Amino acid sequence: MFTNKDEAIYYIENIKRKEKRTNLNRMQEALNMLGNPQNAYKVIHVAGTNGKGSTVAYLTNILCEAGFNVGSFISPYVITFNERIMYNLNYISDDDLLKYANIIYDIKQELEKKDEVITFFEFITLMGLLYFKDKKVDYAVIEVGLGGILDATNIFSHATRIITNIGFDHMNALGNTLSEIALKKLGILHQNENLITAVDSSLLDEFKSYTNNLNSKLYWVNQNVNDIKETFNGVTFIYKNIVYQTPLLGIFQAYNTALAIEALSLCEPNISKEIIQKGLDKTIWPGRLQVIRKNPTIIIDGGHNIHGIDAVVKSIKGLTNKKIHVLFTALKDKEIDKMLSSLDEIALDYIFTTINDTRASSIDDILRFNKKTYKAIPDYKEALRYITDKYGSNDIVLITGSLHFISLVINFYKN
Repeated sequence: MFTNKDEAIYYIENIKRKEKRTNLNRMQEALNMLGNPQNAYKVIHVAGTNGKGSTVAYLTNILCEAGFNVGSFISPYVITFNERIMYNLNYISDDDLLKYANIIYDIKQELEKKDEVITFFEFITLMGLLYFKDKKVDYAVIEVGLGGILDATNIFSHATRIITNIGFDHMNALGNTLSEIALKKLGILHQNENLITAVDSSLLDEFKSYTNNLNSKLYWVNQNVNDIKETFNGVTFIYKNIVYQTPLLGIFQAYNTALAIEALSLCEPNISKEIIQKGLDKTIWPGRLQVIRKNPTIIIDGGHNIHGIDAVVKSIKGLTNKKIHVLFTALKDKEIDKMLSSLDEIALDYIFTTINDTRASSIDDILRFNKKTYKAIPDYKEALRYITDKYGSNDIVLITGSLHFISLVINFYKN
């Protein structure tokens, strides 16, 4: 039994992250032991390479604005572990985190007697699902951890499914082509369900074929998103002839917002345009094209794969014509060459750094792919002090490359 939150989190963070599996039987057995909490509420299930978190945030804010009780489950967290599990936009309390960690710990111990190993992500997923049942939520908005078909969250017999987009990431687990990756993510779809997506048109035939085979319906939002405009105050766009605005930066936010609007038009068709806009206005999503400081203007973004970096570059181009300074680091399993090649389009120069993580790239790893003027500052805190002191009101600095790094950056400026 854990006696405090820190003890519980330390244990959870050190649970084995990966365990090879060919089915979800272990997860289902744990849910059976808990009384199948996942059947107690309606579910909107969100998969995709990028944009999952902000889509979950839009859905949650709009549903809360409409008067529903909403649980949301996201990963990874940016600032505090409690972010992973939320009720009506509030993080799970320390007391509840401790309570549900102890409950799932007991389940884990029982399963280990049968040589069944509960992984880190399964543990926190079980915590969230049970917490949502006890809070009597109307909706649970659930972000997929990795892929889809064998993800620990893929245990709902019926849900509204969203696949934001398909790009290259986690290829060692999901495949080396967009088609292979798409197939893994499409695995969240079951018979007679609605699937809402913003995938590239090149994958549309594959999506249509898959949904038809399951007698499910496909809704592709891209064809109805028009007139996207971006400023430092957010993004405006037209969806199905109605103008919407989101305070989040990034042209791609028009599509993430459209996914939420379309999903809710199917789940709760009586939610008005006014309620939707109020929900959008209140949406905050830390670490995604977020202006964290002015003078100099410092923008942070957790883009950590080529698809995410391309989207950031496109958005920065829409915001300014000038070249900018880029503070960059990444994990060593990422396509750093392609990420830097994309960033080169907007970068005047680079500051390279690293973080204290066994998965982190060294500066030498990054320099192998650099073609621009750079400064190497191994200590990320020193790098942050450098950009804050060196640049002025006319400068723009983008900090990107790793979501874990962005978490450290937010905490640095917060303190």
